[in-house]
Amino acid sequence: MWWDEERIGWYRRAAEETGFHMALADAIEPFLPKAGRILELGCGLGYVAEILSRRGHMITATDIDGNAIRNARKRTGLDIYSTLDAEAPLPDSDAIIMLFFGRLAEKKDAMRYLEHTGRIIYVISEHRGQSSMLRKTEGDPSRTMLSLDSEPRLKYTRYPFTADFDQPLASKEEAGRFISRMYGEERASAYMRYLRKDNEGYVLPNRKHASIFIIEHKGGTAI
Repeated sequence: MWWDEERIGWYRRAAEETGFHMALADAIEPFLPKAGRILELGCGLGYVAEILSRRGHMITATDIDGNAIRNARKRTGLDIYSTLDAEAPLPDSDAIIMLFFGRLAEKKDAMRYLEHTGRIIYVISEHRGQSSMLRKTEGDPSRTMLSLDSEPRLKYTRYPFTADFDQPLASKEEAGRFISRMYGEERASAYMRYLRKDNEGYVLPNRKHASIFIIEHKGGTAI
């Protein structure tokens, strides 16, 4: 289970201290259907789904991790969350959202998902939160673009997205544990040098860079 209580706590603190999820919701909302069913795959703790639901969108947010889904329901009081394996047969929808979830380039899943929807909103991290020298190639959008370009039945548009998602931490000890769990012990010293002191403890700055892909069938009608 990836979403244990410690990771949930860290994520919640970062979410509460930044406007990251609001900025992401604002960025993808223009590409959502004006009215229709939205399915989110791999919603995690469900922050963006919550924002979109409260704005009036008809969204079902899913994740395979039952602990994440229980936490999202308890935190929001919304009945929009359910467990679902993205590899299982999917319900039909007007749009599928995948936020920092899945690897369309590796699995070539775009056409499989488009069998159940009119549009995919796919957001992939470029992993340049602290420095362009850390994990700078793992989220390179060119791999996704090459994969999508190889499929003649679909079309896509890519938009850059950048927003802060700084991580508050109570102490250097907690910072070390966070970095070791999230990035690996072998990277601890490289990440620790970006840690900065603030009035309530420490902060690990995280300027997240991402790509938003809007993927559709060629010849498909706009939503």
